[in-house]
Amino acid sequence: MTHESLLNRDWESVVARLGGAEMLDISAHETKAFLRPRVINNAVDLLRLILAYCLGERGLRSTAAWATAIGLVNVSNVALLYRLRQCGAAILILKA
Repeated sequence: MTHESLLNRDWESVVARLGGAEMLDISAHETKAFLRPRVINNAVDLLRLILAYCLGERGLRSTAAWATAIGLVNVSNVALLYRLRQCGAAILILKA
């Protein structure tokens, strides 16, 4: 999966296969990966950022720029790194 394959049409299909937005929100709250919205509005957007960073070939700066360019979230690379660190060990497994 690349940044380009995470476009809206494809992304909606991915979310549906994972049980839908409501199920992802419940799961993210239960695992404490997403506790409250601030800059990133919901668990689905957070998951999209995680997958874009971990499965893409670009770094944090490019991932943050991509997210801003598609209108997902306007976040700096440092803020994105902080948010990803708060999600837990799953990020380390995906990136490795």
